[in-house]
Amino acid sequence: MSLINQVLQNVEARQGGAATDGWAGQVKPVLSHQATSGGWVKRLVWGLVLLALAGWLLTMNWPMLAARLHTGQQTVSSQQPTVVAAAVTPAVPVRDAATPDVHPAWTPPQLTKSLFSAWQSETDSPVATRVKPVTPAQPVPAKTGVAPQIEGEFTIKPAAQAGANPVVSAIEPPLDVANALKPARAEDESGPKGIVNKQIRPEQEVNVQIQRAVDQEQKGRLNEALGILRQVLSTSPQSEDARQLLAAYLFESKQEQEAVAVLQSGIKQFPGQIGLSKSLAKWQMARGQSEAVLQTLKPAANLFIQDAEVQWMLAMAYQQTGQHAAALPHFERAITLRPGHAPWIVAYAISLQAAGQPAQALQQLQQAYNLPLSDRLSEFVGQRIRQLGGTAVVRSE
Repeated sequence: MSLINQVLQNVEARQGGAATDGWAGQVKPVLSHQATSGGWVKRLVWGLVLLALAGWLLTMNWPMLAARLHTGQQTVSSQQPTVVAAAVTPAVPVRDAATPDVHPAWTPPQLTKSLFSAWQSETDSPVATRVKPVTPAQPVPAKTGVAPQIEGEFTIKPAAQAGANPVVSAIEPPLDVANALKPARAEDESGPKGIVNKQIRPEQEVNVQIQRAVDQEQKGRLNEALGILRQVLSTSPQSEDARQLLAAYLFESKQEQEAVAVLQSGIKQFPGQIGLSKSLAKWQMARGQSEAVLQTLKPAANLFIQDAEVQWMLAMAYQQTGQHAAALPHFERAITLRPGHAPWIVAYAISLQAAGQPAQALQQLQQAYNLPLSDRLSEFVGQRIRQLGGTAVVRSE
């Protein structure tokens, strides 16, 4: 109805004061006799006018409508995808620019332009079609003799016309195939979800097993702890910590023979693990096995030059075997590394006296007498001082 109203307004505007068109002179008398004619006459006249106007517009615009319909069919057909491998599009001859146009350009009247300006566009008009012609589909060559294309490979197809830009196309896999490959590739790179792919080094695994053994021992399951440590040594015999802990648990459970064998085996296989020698010597010293202490510590004595405890064990082992002269340098080294230790000074004085150095022995005894001593050791030191001709000075409390 908006179109009809616009047509009526345009008709009235074109009439103005005097009728210039042939059909407009026929409309005005009808409008001027409203008082004498009936309402049905008026409606009839307007209906005829509208029918005449619609027929005239359809007749004048029929070539343009036919051209638009033909262009729309070509556009729909050009948008349909063509399968290169299955069908071959027939060649469409290209009209030469020098060939004259059979159908001359048609220009609609001024009235049609004003009415249908909102519906027309440059691309839909026949004039615009001639300026920007639709590129016809080029014939596709036969598939024989063409090298196979790989998915993801780019190919350049030259255009038919000279000077045209090359067309680049990419051969891609189907969507379902690409989606099927993506999860597999992601799983190969990162592994299954929910599983941490973490490699544990051998020394880390040994530490984990040692911690398990400690936990079992703290829970009162000593046999389970011993089993874990034995398994660790069977797979990693170079682990000094596992060997030390196994020997300690064996000594605690009164399995001394196996404990000594474990330590001696480690000393023989790994001489650089001097901690094993020290642990075995401490157990031997506590049981008065002086000869065994010397056999254990003498091969690695130079490695223990800065260990005060090992130096004292060597000195005591030499002293208990009657080798006082050999014990003196170890006593001196131990006292130097740990000065002010009264029991060691007293033992040093005994070896000095036995080695024929009473003056040095008396000096060491008097020094030890001024240090905190137990009652029994204080009495022993006093007797030795008086035996050497000294005077035992009462220590101040």
